[in-house]
Amino acid sequence: MFILIFFFPCAANADDSGLLWLVNRKNSLPANFRPSDLVNFQGTELRAPARDAFSEMKTAMEADGIRGLKLQSAYRAYSYQRAVFNERVRMIETKGINRSAAEAIAARSIQAEGASEHQLGLALDVSIDGKLSQSFAETDAGRWIAENCHKFGFIIRYPEAKTYVTKIIYEPWHLRYVGIPHAQIMYETTLTLEEYHVFLAKIPMYIVWEEDFYFLVMYKNSPPENADAEIFGISATKQGENAGYIVTLKKPALQR
Repeated sequence: MFILIFFFPCAANADDSGLLWLVNRKNSLPANFRPSDLVNFQGTELRAPARDAFSEMKTAMEADGIRGLKLQSAYRAYSYQRAVFNERVRMIETKGINRSAAEAIAARSIQAEGASEHQLGLALDVSIDGKLSQSFAETDAGRWIAENCHKFGFIIRYPEAKTYVTKIIYEPWHLRYVGIPHAQIMYETTLTLEEYHVFLAKIPMYIVWEEDFYFLVMYKNSPPENADAEIFGISATKQGENAGYIVTLKKPALQR
């Protein structure tokens, strides 16, 4: 994998996939936002691309002898997230902490309504024993996911070394589906989604080689219009105004 230093004609008249939307305290979703392609899966809901990738990942994990991975949570509505956040705040307040401070403490581990990736239908909480704990990282399943989830389009969204960036505690159980090749790039560069957006905005293009094709990933300030390669995906960096666009093209490999 390497970085090209020239610009390439861009793609597409294509819908925004939303796979790379940045959702956090500074980039919140409206109360009425609900993905149109949610599907029921194992007692919860998530977007179809994330469902398919999770099923493929779990099958690969089981082939390696690791069983029992549970999908604890996926899509959460705005109102549900508000209830979860407020309940955590109330629990903290019972320790004699005022409301403002309690909200700040709660926000380290639970996003307030509108700021949760779960509302996208692309975030998954997984476990072995039904508990969401940092000790999950020390299980066989947790280690396997840390080493392999990027191969299926997932990232560990809140890594231990980047809490100063995400403003969220280390959550080895929280996976975010961003798709291929973005998960591989973030894994290899150790970038969070926040950092990935900044990174792509500063380079002309990123290239990811595969056996029979390669991906070109580039950042555009406005929606692209024309293409001379297969459009693999377009995603705004966030919803609404002032969004950049991350464009992924897929081309046959050059004869070498």
